[in-house]
Amino acid sequence: MAGSVLRKIAAYGLGLWISAIFVDSLRFKFTGHETPRHIFETLRDWSGIDLFYPAGPWIIGVAELSAALLLLGVPVLIRLTTRQSRHAALSQTLGGLLAAGVMSGAIVFHLFTPLGIETPTAWIAGQPTEWSPALFIAACLTWVAGVMVVILRSGEALRMSKGHPG
Repeated sequence: MAGSVLRKIAAYGLGLWISAIFVDSLRFKFTGHETPRHIFETLRDWSGIDLFYPAGPWIIGVAELSAALLLLGVPVLIRLTTRQSRHAALSQTLGGLLAAGVMSGAIVFHLFTPLGIETPTAWIAGQPTEWSPALFIAACLTWVAGVMVVILRSGEALRMSKGHPG
């Protein structure tokens, strides 16, 4: 019983952290900020796939917002309205999978394309003035957090999907 409560608390804490990261990044992705533009234009130019920019920031932003809602928003609503912990566990498991999936893509693109680990973080007159590995580090930490949510909540979600009461 205590282990179950600790797993839920940890999952909600990790969900809060991931959601804060994702929701905070939306202001950059949805407003045409230079950093996401640089990232997705670099990927477009490298791959030749025009979908990377201008659509890429919007697609990833919607995926991150969806993950945040599945990790925190939906489970809180479920707990407040139905008190069905297993439904909250399913939502958090799906959110953790989505978060880990999006961050897997980010990590791969940082490591195996011209994007690199360091990306511009400060700009003057449309030119980068500072570079940092902060986005890559955040992607790695968020990936770990998403996987941890899946580990913490998937057992309860699987029991629900199989029709077991507990």
